[in-house]
Amino acid sequence: MSDQNIKRRNFALIAGILAISMVAATIVGGQMMTTAAAQEQPTKTTDSDKPTVSTSGSATVKVDPDRVTVTIGVDTKGDTAAKAVADNSRIMKRVLDALKDLGITANRTATSNYSVFPIYDSRSPPCIDIYPQPPECAPKSEVTGYRAVNSVSVTLEATADVGKVIDAAVDAGANNVSGAYFFVSEAKQQEIRDSLIKQAIDNAGSRADKAAAAVGMSVVSVQSINLNDFSFPVYYKNFDAAQGENGGTDILPGQQEVAMSVQVTFVMG
Repeated sequence: MSDQNIKRRNFALIAGILAISMVAATIVGGQMMTTAAAQEQPTKTTDSDKPTVSTSGSATVKVDPDRVTVTIGVDTKGDTAAKAVADNSRIMKRVLDALKDLGITANRTATSNYSVFPIYDSRSPPCIDIYPQPPECAPKSEVTGYRAVNSVSVTLEATADVGKVIDAAVDAGANNVSGAYFFVSEAKQQEIRDSLIKQAIDNAGSRADKAAAAVGMSVVSVQSINLNDFSFPVYYKNFDAAQGENGGTDILPGQQEVAMSVQVTFVMG
């Protein structure tokens, strides 16, 4: 190998070593800068690192029902199913006409039950008085007639004169009337529920503020809220024992008490 070739090889080797050294220096320098930057950056404190206080809140309100439902029925009997059904249909038409005369529209009424079934009577054939009785002397069930039952539910505003509706239906031939059920409509339920949620959370917040102040801190945020939902009760009023001043049926709604409770975790600072 000539001297010139040896010089070229040595020069290439030196250049490669220098390039590798520069890359290594760059890597080490970058690592040192990253470490320094990480050391200089302050640690952020999150809400999860702060003390909390958990408490409950509640709200209660008395509600006046805005709807009432009363079930009016006609119960008839006949020697045949056709006779029982025909009589029932005729009387129920009179009842519905009476409701219509009071201004109760068709969308306020709905059939709640309709059934036709046989009436059985247990009869014993004539037998001699001996013991044990022979099998042919055993009592037998016989069909003695048929029964038709038709009931409609009438839903009205709670302020309506329910007693007047019942009296009109009975005068028209209804002979099976259930007590009145007062309840809160879906729209009013949502309105009340929204109001109670706010009041219950405000109540929880007030308690949390006092707890935080007792340890020299204050509430800065909310970590979690758990709502305990509730159902609205149905108020039943039996009309049989209530009579109005003029001898008519007197139905009076009553207030319903509903309550909402919440569990809230507050962050203190």
